[in-house]
Amino acid sequence: MSIPKESFGTRNSWFDIFRGHYLEKDAIWLEAVQGLASARDRMKQIAANNPGPYFVYCCGDQLVLGIENTEKSLGRRPSAKHATAGAP
Repeated sequence: MSIPKESFGTRNSWFDIFRGHYLEKDAIWLEAVQGLASARDRMKQIAANNPGPYFVYCCGDQLVLGIENTEKSLGRRPSAKHATAGAP
């Protein structure tokens, strides 16, 4: 399911960008950006310059509205929860 770019909040709403996995408690807040499209673009820019997992979070709706992971896999096999269907 795809979430439309501006379906939550308004263009004037602020969205938080975090480094880390959204299910882990040790994610680090980086900055707040006004507008969902701008927050997603900024998250991708940060991830391109500093590889790793990132997400955009909306406090008002308590939802993760964007995820970007530019981490290098270093040849590791995917964990069971991230494996694709039919993969060994």
